[in-house]
Amino acid sequence: MERVKRYKPYEKWRIATLVGVHLLFVAHFVHWKLKGRTLAPLEFNEVLYTIHQGIVTAGFVLMAVVMVATLLFGRFFCSWGCHILALQDAAGWIMDRLRITRRPIRSRTLIWVPIAVMFHLFIWPQILQLWHGVEAQAMHVVQAGGSRWSSFTTDDMWRNLPPPGVAVLTFFVCGFLIVYLLGSRGFCFQACPYGALFGIADQLAPGRIVLARDCSQCGLCTQVCSSDILVHRELQLHGMVTNPRCLKDLDCVAVCPENAVQFGFRKPPLFRKGHPMGAYGGRFSNTLGEDLFLAAAFLLAMPVYRGLYDKVPFLLAVALALCSAYLLLVGWRLLRRNVLQVRGIVLKMDRALRPAGVAAMACIVLMAGLLAHSAVVQYHTMAGRAHFRRIAQQQAAPIDHRVLDKAIGHYESALSLGFLRQMDMQQELASLLLQRGDAIGAAALLQSILAEDPSHVEARHRLAGIVAAQGDMDAAVRHWEQVLAAGRERSGGRSRELIGRSALDLGAAHAGGGDLPRARMAYLKGLERLPGEVPLLVALGGVESRMGMDADAVAHFEEALRTGGATPMLHNNLGALYLRMGNDGKALHHFMGLAELRPDDARARYTVGVLLARSGRPRQAEEHLVRAVQLAPQDQRAAQVLATLREQEGLHPMPQQATMP
Repeated sequence: MERVKRYKPYEKWRIATLVGVHLLFVAHFVHWKLKGRTLAPLEFNEVLYTIHQGIVTAGFVLMAVVMVATLLFGRFFCSWGCHILALQDAAGWIMDRLRITRRPIRSRTLIWVPIAVMFHLFIWPQILQLWHGVEAQAMHVVQAGGSRWSSFTTDDMWRNLPPPGVAVLTFFVCGFLIVYLLGSRGFCFQACPYGALFGIADQLAPGRIVLARDCSQCGLCTQVCSSDILVHRELQLHGMVTNPRCLKDLDCVAVCPENAVQFGFRKPPLFRKGHPMGAYGGRFSNTLGEDLFLAAAFLLAMPVYRGLYDKVPFLLAVALALCSAYLLLVGWRLLRRNVLQVRGIVLKMDRALRPAGVAAMACIVLMAGLLAHSAVVQYHTMAGRAHFRRIAQQQAAPIDHRVLDKAIGHYESALSLGFLRQMDMQQELASLLLQRGDAIGAAALLQSILAEDPSHVEARHRLAGIVAAQGDMDAAVRHWEQVLAAGRERSGGRSRELIGRSALDLGAAHAGGGDLPRARMAYLKGLERLPGEVPLLVALGGVESRMGMDADAVAHFEEALRTGGATPMLHNNLGALYLRMGNDGKALHHFMGLAELRPDDARARYTVGVLLARSGRPRQAEEHLVRAVQLAPQDQRAAQVLATLREQEGLHPMPQQATMP
């Protein structure tokens, strides 16, 4: 196609904006690598955590800002700020240079996919919560800390992003493959749920592409439109573009030789008579039967791809299902039609397949075979995990060994048939094998995980538990030390918790063997990984107390008290340490705190009474001592101190019945 001349520099400004977005990505990544903590990802996916868990995220704030702007200026963000659209436009530009033909498909059914995806992500979970009577989460901000989910800053920038390999596949499928098969911006119009939201908001926006003066209907605006909109027809009929697919990239404004097409403000389409939305108007690419075939193929492929091998994210699954559905339709046409040409390539002529048709059919058969194989793997995966959840929900109830055997069978089938062995599935299978008493099989699975990823915290911690139960404490200690030295925290899992437990287990093992200095070092290493972790602070303080390091023990107990809140144990330990250090005032403070938390603790009452008596407050001391005698009449110490106190103060002697054991 001959390149149409543009008369205004909107295209260059838009390219510069999209390049700037990617430069910001790079700067964001570099800042995280240099500082270890950075702004939480500005990803629209994080809106889901706000909707479902009430956590205000940076992505939610960005979405709110963009939605407000869209309600004013129309659907512009996709064209000027979306990295996926930039990728699609770049792919289209490359295909044009390589003379690869691409055409949009106009389907009666696939056009509803983005709306359905949006409903599934944002609305359906809310309906389920209402149905089950689950109270909606209140909006709240979560502070950063380790890999825990946080609102605005994080040290885990990839917390909601796919691994690099999956990201590359996503860019290829959503940026190149879908552009070739479904047309320019095919992902935006056939898959993207955020685009669907912006399209709805666009119908309320006064900002439009408008007809500002007389137009000769030359059609150049339609020719340059990458969104497959009949721009000249909509301008003629409505005086503006009403189609929600309009991304306001302003190419139509730039190309108009009469300067008749401009961006302006008009009454939004939703409030106009007849509510014009710029439908295809009969320009469908397929017959009704073919469109129904596309819809059925998509609905079959979608659950197969979703979460496949625990690696395919939801939107990539949507894109793969769309591409697969279209390729299956091409295969169906190859079987049924006498002549078939796709994207300018003749695949079939006079009922005979051309070489290109043979290659296309081979690719489609291979794709269909892979889809069927993936369906079998997904069946075993989903069935196994359904049984796994049933077992987990039984809790203290006796294990149903029939369910356990079925779960193990499905897991083993999924792992043996699949092209990839998911670590999480191997870990879950190891858990099931342990419940069946097969520690050897469980250990083999965990070692397989560690061979692939030595930093896998969950696998190493569980393997340490197995070898410790077998009596090999040296091996268990090595695994716990590896967790502390090289264990990698993962978002959404238990890695942070298990790092702390590994430090506690390691310290307890050393302390149990009488090696208190090594126990202390284990707890200190744990605190290096998890600063402020209360159980580690308490354990460290306990070891230091046993080592006679009273000042250090007090410092760590006090930090635990500030971080984790008051507990009877902390008040008791601090009170005892301050007593040992001769600081009766602070000891009294903590024992009074203990008495408040445990008002029926006779020993705490006795200690508070003694300390109050020492500090010259006999009447308050008497109250606590009397209560101590009432709670533990067999303990003569409180009665003796109380009698002495009353004798010194000239008070009435204690009633006889209160002193009886």
